[in-house]
Amino acid sequence: MYSKILSRYWPWLFILIAAAAYYPRFVKIPAGMEMYPQAAACMLHGEMLQTCDIGFSYPPIFALLMLPLEPMPLWLRNLAWYLITIGATIGLFKLSEMIARRAIAIPLSAFELGWLRFLVLLLTSKLVLAVFENQAYDALVLFVLFCGLAAIVTGREAWGGAGLAFAAALKATPLIFLPYLLWKRHFVAAAVFVVVFIGASFLPDLFFTPAGTTHGYFMSWLRDVAGASFGVVPHGAYAFWAGPNIMNHSIHGLVSLNIDETTHRALNHAVLYAVDAVFVIVVGTLITFTPRRPESIAIDGSLLLISMLMLSPMTSRSHYVALILPYTALIALGFRDNRTRNLGRAVLAASFILVTLSGNDLVGEGFTDWAYRHSAMALGTLVLLIYFAALVIGRYRQNGSTIVAPAPLAGEGSASIPSISAG
Repeated sequence: MYSKILSRYWPWLFILIAAAAYYPRFVKIPAGMEMYPQAAACMLHGEMLQTCDIGFSYPPIFALLMLPLEPMPLWLRNLAWYLITIGATIGLFKLSEMIARRAIAIPLSAFELGWLRFLVLLLTSKLVLAVFENQAYDALVLFVLFCGLAAIVTGREAWGGAGLAFAAALKATPLIFLPYLLWKRHFVAAAVFVVVFIGASFLPDLFFTPAGTTHGYFMSWLRDVAGASFGVVPHGAYAFWAGPNIMNHSIHGLVSLNIDETTHRALNHAVLYAVDAVFVIVVGTLITFTPRRPESIAIDGSLLLISMLMLSPMTSRSHYVALILPYTALIALGFRDNRTRNLGRAVLAASFILVTLSGNDLVGEGFTDWAYRHSAMALGTLVLLIYFAALVIGRYRQNGSTIVAPAPLAGEGSASIPSISAG
């Protein structure tokens, strides 16, 4: 009896033990649980978030959501945020797997499913830990976003648009999903997206009024934070986003590490806009090749998540937890595409080396600094586009406008097991 219970629930037992063991490290530097509730306190007292706490660059809706944590003692905040982050992270893995499995025609066998989970965990473990180390809110935002993608996959467009919009209100980069919804003619989802995003963004201004300004919280955030990040307010509170920064793992960071934005502004912007344009053309072309079907969401969503990381003015290590879906989709699709087997192995191995191993504690701080100065994480993410392009274009050429077929999630396939294309 006990052996049956253990064999069934051992993954949850492992998670429980690992969570208990990691908790002391999580609370060692409670940066998030000191900053987020502080922003909520600023809102309660009618203070401007950016002048009250210079480190709080997040949209005001997030400060509003932190109000329940504000009166708690620090130990209780840490515990509550730890449980929220764990739950959101587990949800990311479950939702990514569901979305990816809908992208293949023949369901994964138990053996393949085991390999899928092992390889995704191997590829993303360091990225997940970055979220916990910084007490970041990326897992929570992505969980909401993945819920939106999962809703669209299952045909619930209104809920899908609402989930994507709320994620965009919490963190601006998911706004990239709105033009995608319009391009793919998900008009119901797009309409709900606009309504929910505007409503959530201005929600704090319905309850709190910042003193000493004619602007509300959201408009002030647009001016002082979003505007500064795009150079609209070049000397704003967040001018540190400009210039070379080894902790910025976006295309902006990659270009600025090679062409200093502070001393060669015109050249930096010219190169940056050119690289961004090439990236957008490549991703847009790949998305154009995918049909407007629920099973394409795994590919489209993965490409847009990569775009969020690459096109953001500032992308930190903790943001890279978004790669959970791209990695899961590539491995799952690779199981059913023997033609790209060797390419898939090479691409995923290169991405693992550049994104994870280059910043691992085992390689030492010196090598990590060198890797970051050469934009290893950004390059390790961009290389994934090679595999996506091979999968998308190969299927388009073979099947015309049909790239993938819907796959039921109930039951496991009985087909022979192909070679694992993730190495």
